[in-house]
Amino acid sequence: MEKTFSTPEPVRLVVENEVGFVAVSAEETTTSTVLLSADTPGAEELIERAVVECRPTGRRHLLVVKVPRLHPMRFIRRNGVTIRVTVPEGSDVSIVTASADVEVSGPVGNADLGTSSGDVSTDDVAGEVSAKSASGNITVGNVGGELRVHTASGDLRCSAVTGRTTFSTASGDVEIGSAGDRVDVKTTSGNARLGELARGARITGVSGDVRVLAISEGTLRVRSVSGNVAVGVAPGVELEVDVETMSGSVQSDIPLDKAPGDRRGGARVEISIRNVSGDVAIEHALEQVA
Repeated sequence: MEKTFSTPEPVRLVVENEVGFVAVSAEETTTSTVLLSADTPGAEELIERAVVECRPTGRRHLLVVKVPRLHPMRFIRRNGVTIRVTVPEGSDVSIVTASADVEVSGPVGNADLGTSSGDVSTDDVAGEVSAKSASGNITVGNVGGELRVHTASGDLRCSAVTGRTTFSTASGDVEIGSAGDRVDVKTTSGNARLGELARGARITGVSGDVRVLAISEGTLRVRSVSGNVAVGVAPGVELEVDVETMSGSVQSDIPLDKAPGDRRGGARVEISIRNVSGDVAIEHALEQVA
């Protein structure tokens, strides 16, 4: 099945597909195209019953693509459908799947993504990103707004985020290249690797290592039972450190009674770490961490 709609402006795209694959491409175009193909012969019935419609809603069009369930219970459908959608750049995207992987390429506006075991990847998102996953991994490019992610065991990888970041997980890892606002991480056994932090972070976990490559301003608060913590401090900031660990060691390349170099216009960094059995290291940040 293939359908094309006239959409001279960015659209709001809604996709539902439990099994198979979803690919969305944002391009310089004045039309939106939807292509559905069967991964297995049994999926042809699902394509025939699929909903593909586009209608105006206010100042933009709403494009809906929904593949029905073959059975009343979730997660037992084995006939996969591949959905490929092309929309204008800047379109908002909302996608829900069960085991289907999701791939979003090209610049989109806002992204709301949900999956059970499928992996999710997106290019740059101008607005906000909200994503939920059970075991699927989530990979995001540059995010212009806030980033909110919840997983059970899935990992989060993000190149850069301008707004605030919230990541909660049981055992997933998180890696963020740079963050322009505060980062909040709650985990049970996942590792956290954060690049350049402009406004600090709050990290709470039971086990898992924490690595911050460079913090230039704000408060870094780490609470952990077991796991090593390493923090790189940008040069020229006013530094205050409060560290407690019961059975681990504490090492610092920076004299903790003064700033590591000349102060940069009053920038201040506060580091508060409570750890039971992990080691703690305070270091000079590298000049280039990306």
